[in-house]
Amino acid sequence: MLRVIFCFFLLLTSLSCISQAYRINLTCQQAEKLGQLIWKNEGQQKQENLTTWNKNEDFPSLGLGHFIWYPGVEKGPFKEQFPELLQFFKNSGVVLPAWLARSEQAPWKSREQFYREFDQPQLTELRLLLNKHSDLQVQFIIKRLETGIPLILLNSNKTEMKVIHYQLARLTALPEGIFALLDYINFKGEGVLSKEAYQGQGWGLKQVLLTMPLKYDDPLRAFALSADEVLTRRVKNAPSNELHWLKGWRVRVHGYQSIMVN
Repeated sequence: MLRVIFCFFLLLTSLSCISQAYRINLTCQQAEKLGQLIWKNEGQQKQENLTTWNKNEDFPSLGLGHFIWYPGVEKGPFKEQFPELLQFFKNSGVVLPAWLARSEQAPWKSREQFYREFDQPQLTELRLLLNKHSDLQVQFIIKRLETGIPLILLNSNKTEMKVIHYQLARLTALPEGIFALLDYINFKGEGVLSKEAYQGQGWGLKQVLLTMPLKYDDPLRAFALSADEVLTRRVKNAPSNELHWLKGWRVRVHGYQSIMVN
């Protein structure tokens, strides 16, 4: 029966245009709840965690979604999101502090400098700004998913596109499924950049959607198991030891099975 439904769905989705904007439909209450869940995953909903710099990383992670901001002109392998968030703020009418508006790169050149200045005016002001505009950060994350899905489809072959459409339909039928998509794309990206891959294998949303097992009727369980598999593969392929991250990553993705969004 599942196979018949799958084939019928493929027939319908094969007629869709991948360039069409993808629309995520949420009520204001659902968007707020999902934003708080993402913030819980990223920073335990603590204001001080709106500005962090993890050990063994070359950049600070800022805001509700821990958006990356590189401190130099040369960018690392991971997608930088914080400058895009600042532009989103500007477009939404937010007046940025002068020092932030003129900063093209993160003004802290090392983790040590960042934490020396943690309670000084710039970082204190930044945390207050980010705390005040949590709603815009949720909108920014939703926008990333809406633009990220067409990008994933554009970077997929016809067979992959059909599978991705099918799995997206299963997940977006549930607000909890939408949360899993929002959280994961913010967490590990779209999975289409060649530099965000180890040994040619990515770990983004595209890879999770393609790896989801069809045998599970529960799409949240299928997504969680797939994300676990993809992230475990990343750790195995990594050029340096990333094993210390894996336990927390697994807790995060398996948590998708137990969330409740009204």
